[in-house]
Amino acid sequence: MTDTAAERAATLALTNQYLALFSQKDWDGFAALWAEDGVLEFPYAPPGRRSRYVGTAEIVAYMRGVSGRMQAGGLQYYDVHPMLDPAKVCIEMGLSGTIVATGLPITQRYVSIVETNGGKIWRYREYWNPIASMDANGGRDAWTAAFGVPETEARS
Repeated sequence: MTDTAAERAATLALTNQYLALFSQKDWDGFAALWAEDGVLEFPYAPPGRRSRYVGTAEIVAYMRGVSGRMQAGGLQYYDVHPMLDPAKVCIEMGLSGTIVATGLPITQRYVSIVETNGGKIWRYREYWNPIASMDANGGRDAWTAAFGVPETEARS
């Protein structure tokens, strides 16, 4: 196996562990997947919604909170696409469920770009439709309050 093939295999394995550990709410295992300076980004987050979490502690705290807000009904599809760079993958995923606070159904589609470095997730950018989430959470104000506040300072 070439170095590139080995790195690609490791990246794919790490990506699959991400979903499994998140689904199991294994926060210690989930945290171990991330680089200490890892970044979780939501490029389509509208004003009033935090769009960036930096470092394992911030990322795990956010994901732990999010996991309790939705009762997952099912994974509609989950496709992982290797990229030219063996340290990157693209994930396409569809998920349905119910928002706990409102009892409203939600169906969400995601496209995520995962970048690894040194066998850890270094950056995870998630693209999704915030309007579907806003509607299911009872409107923009309720949604923004439930999912975090904007950063008080810019980070690079």
